[in-house]
Amino acid sequence: MDMTNQNNYVDELTLMLENSLKRMKTEKPDFMIFTVSIWTDRSANASSINFDSKNNSLRNIKESNEYDKKHYDKYVAEGDLEMAELFKQKESIRFNNPANFELSDFEEIEHSSVPSNWYSSLVKFGKFAFNKIKTELNIDVENFELGINSTKDWYDKTWNINELKSK
Repeated sequence: MDMTNQNNYVDELTLMLENSLKRMKTEKPDFMIFTVSIWTDRSANASSINFDSKNNSLRNIKESNEYDKKHYDKYVAEGDLEMAELFKQKESIRFNNPANFELSDFEEIEHSSVPSNWYSSLVKFGKFAFNKIKTELNIDVENFELGINSTKDWYDKTWNINELKSK
């Protein structure tokens, strides 16, 4: 494993985080952070940090559920319960597609390269970023969550403020 590549990747993520913290404090000091997403696209050698508000998240869930209900009803009427299941209503307050976040791609970084085992580094970085954002920015103290992507999903591993309260 090339530790230089690994260290460069983490250094670049840290730079992206620091830049986003500075920008949030100056450009959006009153923005109440509900969700943060940090993702890496290895094939594009890029990472991004995204911020969402609770209102935007709830609006996206409402729109998504309205869209899904039409399809759900159609498939139920056709007797295709397997397809209908894919369109069941979401019982969540958190919309977790970073492309639809209020401040999507708020800060991006192009990496010199992304190491093959980037995910393990991103997990460690996610925990660090969660604590740093929680300490330095205006967060929803009841519901703040940070999620990172994996090779399977754009919003996979999460850290939630409520998990910390219960420990």
